[in-house]
Amino acid sequence: MRVCLFLLAALFACACHAETFYVDPANGKASNNGSKNTPWNTLEDVVNSGLLRNVKGGDTILLRSGYHGRVVISGDNEEVITIANDDGHKPKLSYFEITSGKKWHIKGLTVSASFGEPYKGDMLKFADGGDSAEITVEDCFVYSALDTSSWTAEQWMKANSGITMGRHGKGHVLRNNYVMNTRFGIALCAEESLCEGNVVSHFSGDGIRVTRDGLTVQHNVIRNIYVSAKDGDDNHDDAIQCFLFNKGTGTVRNVTIRENLVIMREDENQKWPANMQAIGFFDGPLISFLVEGNVINTSHWHGVSLYDAQDCKILNNVAYTQWTEEKLRPWVQLGSKGKGEITGNQVNGNYAYSFDLKNDKGVIAEDNAKPTEDIYTKRKAELLELIEEKYGKLHPSAGFKRVGLEKPRWVRGTVVDGAIDVVEQYLNQDKLIVLYVFTIDDNERRDIAACQDFEREILSDEEVGKLLDECVTVGVALDDDMPRDVRKRYAIGSKVPEIVILNPDGSEAWSGKPSSAKALIKKLEDAAEDLNGKDD
Repeated sequence: MRVCLFLLAALFACACHAETFYVDPANGKASNNGSKNTPWNTLEDVVNSGLLRNVKGGDTILLRSGYHGRVVISGDNEEVITIANDDGHKPKLSYFEITSGKKWHIKGLTVSASFGEPYKGDMLKFADGGDSAEITVEDCFVYSALDTSSWTAEQWMKANSGITMGRHGKGHVLRNNYVMNTRFGIALCAEESLCEGNVVSHFSGDGIRVTRDGLTVQHNVIRNIYVSAKDGDDNHDDAIQCFLFNKGTGTVRNVTIRENLVIMREDENQKWPANMQAIGFFDGPLISFLVEGNVINTSHWHGVSLYDAQDCKILNNVAYTQWTEEKLRPWVQLGSKGKGEITGNQVNGNYAYSFDLKNDKGVIAEDNAKPTEDIYTKRKAELLELIEEKYGKLHPSAGFKRVGLEKPRWVRGTVVDGAIDVVEQYLNQDKLIVLYVFTIDDNERRDIAACQDFEREILSDEEVGKLLDECVTVGVALDDDMPRDVRKRYAIGSKVPEIVILNPDGSEAWSGKPSSAKALIKKLEDAAEDLNGKDD
């Protein structure tokens, strides 16, 4: 359901202090007042029922864990209205959009098309339907699906796209969002806006699209491209592309592309591999661009390519390849489509395998050289350290590192022929198997709340996470239809939440509900010690 809200903050402005409202799918009601102890239910219901009339500029809406629906809002605010996750909570939505509006701050949401009925296109979108300004989206986790291991090439090409910053207004910010398993990652269509600290991982189109004047794209990590022309995909994949929707005509001015990390592929066994242009800006003329301090590892000749460039600077970039195909070693290029004079450019301090600068007869080109593995490794480490210092080593909503293959913590297990399929798949692989037993039954609101608390307070603990990463981790929804012999076989009781630790042969090592993260750490360490003792 598309739900639209028009907030006219000027009509409701008052001198009273800012308020905080709470929304809780497990324990809330639409008839409540939105306080901490009597929260509203879901954000979709709050919007649909008109409860946002109670929210004024300067207020905050905190969302607790659970599914909040499909939400579309709009409206201008005199002061910023914040919609964010409550501390330790992970609210989920199938779609989120601000069609138009001013002074909104969206933070800490998990948005995935997999939570609702299938649809096409972007999963998070703003400023695409009318006058807008100063909309910030940060710390959100946006993905089509967590598990894409069985996806076909066609599924990759038809996947939902991530985030679109629409064409209306200025002063928007996309900061520290994690976009994963999508067709296109991020589209930037508004002038004088900022895209920083984001991760775009596992995509089949372009990572970040730059389409307007005055954009700054910095400190982003873009990695793992899927599906090539031989798989039926005719998109020319780019990590960062300057793309004009009006058939590539017009000028783009005053764009900064600074200190982004681009990695074509992290797993040589990846299904549907593809080659990726890194920084490819082909629509122009391009005027007063700064491309500085980016670190690139790709197997394509377009490392940094600016076409019809005027008064642009390409400074201190590394364009490297770990792959051996000589024809696909990345270059730095001042290219031409014949759309304007190419003049006034500087290309200094870069590492690339070749420099094609002949189109600018007066180019200033100094201190450029070929890269080595040592140079790439050093510059990558320095850049990653800078990014992690600014935005954190782990993403706050996704829980993943900025570089390195993601591992969904709890692979969903189902009962097949009297066994939990994922457990059977991983038996006898010298790893402990940890089952997390939970409920998804909407009629068991108290149990759902208990599971949410358990996930937030215990399973999200950093030390617990490190130990779980050494195990096979399987999530199992407790279902009354689950056969008794399956429950008995895996020591699954009748209460949730519950942890079951199995030895590699499937025998029980421990089961129960740990009272704290420290208690679970002890159980995991004891089980691992017993396993290692048996191996000795």
